[in-house]
Amino acid sequence: MLVCIAVGTSCTAKQQSPTILDITVVKGGFSKVSVTVKNIGDSTAENITMTISVKGGILGRINITKICIGCGNCSNSIEPNATKTESTAEAGKIVGFGPVTIMASAEASNAERVNKTFKGFVLGFLVIVTK
Repeated sequence: MLVCIAVGTSCTAKQQSPTILDITVVKGGFSKVSVTVKNIGDSTAENITMTISVKGGILGRINITKICIGCGNCSNSIEPNATKTESTAEAGKIVGFGPVTIMASAEASNAERVNKTFKGFVLGFLVIVTK
């Protein structure tokens, strides 16, 4: 992206560094999955949307999706080298038995979408991420 900075009667074009998001950590836990996204770019990531989906289990009865677009309790921007963590806890408890597929994605208005898929196992209330 080029940004034009006007000083007096001249305009200098400056190349703005890209914003790049990466899903760095996926953790299981007691009835939830947490995902951490890191801004590995040089500019602040704005208007972030994070999605976490957990599906599977015996008879396919586990189906939880959490979409976070920023609310009053959290920010929807990430500074360079900073992280943001979200979990499925607000979307409902994960309870069941069997293998699950965990899909995580993050995107920002100034960064491309990043997707990662993980494997896990649910044992009652315990979610184990096996990758």
